[in-house]
Amino acid sequence: MLVDKYFTGLALDRKNTKPVYIQLYEQLRNSIEDGIIREDSKLPAIRYLADKLAVNSVTVVNAYKLLEDNKLVYKRMGSGTYVMPLKEKIITEVDANSAVDEMDYGVEGDYDQDIINFASASPDPQLFPLNDFKRVVNEVLERDGGVAFTYQDSLGYKPLRYAISDHMQLNGINASAEDVNIISGAQQGIDIISKVLLSNGDYVFVESPTYMGAVSAFRARGAKIVEIPLKNDGMDMNELEKRLKLIRPKFIYVMPNFQNPTGCSYSERKKKHLLLLCKKYGVLIVEDDYLSDLSFISAAAVPLKAYDSDNRVIYIKSFSKIFMPGLRIAYLIIPQFIREKVANAKYMADISTSGFMQRVLDSYFRSGIWNKHIEYMKKEYSIRYYEAVRASRKLLPGASFNPPNGGLNLWIRLPEEINCGELLAKCSDNKVIFMPGTAFLNSEEGNRYFRLSFAAVKPDKIAEGISIISRLMDSLRNKSIR
Repeated sequence: MLVDKYFTGLALDRKNTKPVYIQLYEQLRNSIEDGIIREDSKLPAIRYLADKLAVNSVTVVNAYKLLEDNKLVYKRMGSGTYVMPLKEKIITEVDANSAVDEMDYGVEGDYDQDIINFASASPDPQLFPLNDFKRVVNEVLERDGGVAFTYQDSLGYKPLRYAISDHMQLNGINASAEDVNIISGAQQGIDIISKVLLSNGDYVFVESPTYMGAVSAFRARGAKIVEIPLKNDGMDMNELEKRLKLIRPKFIYVMPNFQNPTGCSYSERKKKHLLLLCKKYGVLIVEDDYLSDLSFISAAAVPLKAYDSDNRVIYIKSFSKIFMPGLRIAYLIIPQFIREKVANAKYMADISTSGFMQRVLDSYFRSGIWNKHIEYMKKEYSIRYYEAVRASRKLLPGASFNPPNGGLNLWIRLPEEINCGELLAKCSDNKVIFMPGTAFLNSEEGNRYFRLSFAAVKPDKIAEGISIISRLMDSLRNKSIR
């Protein structure tokens, strides 16, 4: 019998500082992932296993709950707890584009410094606030000493959570420090939400085009992806409601301000319409606040969460694109009903985000340096933005785009006779790179677009790079005519 062969041999160390239920969870998790406990196997009844292991039933309940929270097991009503199908069997409809990101194009590693890099949306390292950073680091070290390097509460460094709560008020978001979870980057937040909310066969609605790193995380939990077309002012709401009448997704994943890759922002009317539809059909929203800080016009970009009156929006905010990407700090605002599950998933992912970096960021907020830094970044990026818009309008005849008035990207539609893949190959040979539309669109339509990011390109190189793209577009155009 499986219980006698395996489960009674589990080694639970009562002297270990790690809780017994965590020890049990980790051993069961490892055995499931290694295939020792096979898919669709029924786990022992809680009381039976508790007796065999000489532990309290609550210990087994908590271990099984963590397994369920992490989508390793599922319950059959009136039957018991069973192991989920193995990961490679529950990923559905994955294609070559689903995990494409900037790293796959070699734009974040070491590369020829002569390359004009329109592919990376990460900040120019020369814009990093090194002097302020060194000063704040020294202040934290002098104030906190070695304590700065100890583990934090899994929810995050409490003073930082209060500072973020205060800062969010400026964006119209009313959330307490208890609502804030500090995480290690937006991608971790997406992954945690996926683990908590998604099971094999669930549906997720996404914008089309969208960030494929998120889609990959959803599919890794067995989700089925439904794409909703984007218009210049946000999702096609008519199409969205048609789909909602047929399918109830676990959530809708959106980037309402300066969306990646298109740069489009939802109008206030569409933000409110989206919330009304989700309330009507009982659907959650995951808002990835990609770059709302970088508005280059007087009107601020208001997060969708600011309009959320019934706590329907799960809010993810990263500091990577406006601070230093390597620090890997972001935060979640989550509804009460999944707070414990999110905390457990975060703990199982990495216990806690760097306490030292959290203390440094907290000092940025409390000293006023953060607001100064944001204004500086807006000024620097606006110079690059307006130069990219000017050069694209002048040098890319036949191509089209909608100026987003913020963010770090232009989403360029190519003339019909130009194939993005061919253009990228020629540009790469001439030391200019960008992100092809196929990294964000699964359909053949992806070959009609590319994302031009100006974040990592010096202002005096932007026109030069776009001029090279223009010249190579002309060569492809002439080739097609011949």
